Amino acid sequence: MTVDVDRYWAEVPSVEDEPASGRRHHLTGAVPSRRTIFKTMGVLGGALALNVLSALPGRNNSAHAAVGTEYTHCAGFNNWAGYNNNTKVCVGGTYSRSYCGSDGWFLRSSGTCYNSYAVKACGTGSYAKRNAWRWTHSGTPYRCADGNVATCGGTYFYICSWANP
Repeated sequence: MTVDVDRYWAEVPSVEDEPASGRRHHLTGAVPSRRTIFKTMGVLGGALALNVLSALPGRNNSAHAAVGTEYTHCAGFNNWAGYNNNTKVCVGGTYSRSYCGSDGWFLRSSGTCYNSYAVKACGTGSYAKRNAWRWTHSGTPYRCADGNVATCGGTYFYICSWANP
């Protein structure tokens, strides 16, 4: 009996021994095809290239405002409930000066999963759509410029409010 057990253990290969064929065998036996490897490299390379390009200052779209068209009045909204020249600085959506460029127009910028751009939303009835309108609050006239901000989570309407006496 000892002869059989000793012979058995003598035939079991060691971890340090090379396989007889000179090639190691995979435990799972599954080897990805060349096509799968090249697809994976292409997808990862494309993602890396997009991230690198979005980080370069010369290639990145810097934030700037584009001059649009505006009304010097409320563009047909004067009689709507809530549109009173002294209720808020701008009405119709979330407003802030941070959405404006230094010239008081809606910022245009983009980045990874972010895009900000002006829209023509002002105007109703016989009034053509324009990017902005003038609004007076506490005696100060403001330009209320309409725009959208698109993120990975959706697109949201905002108003740039800038004092424009």
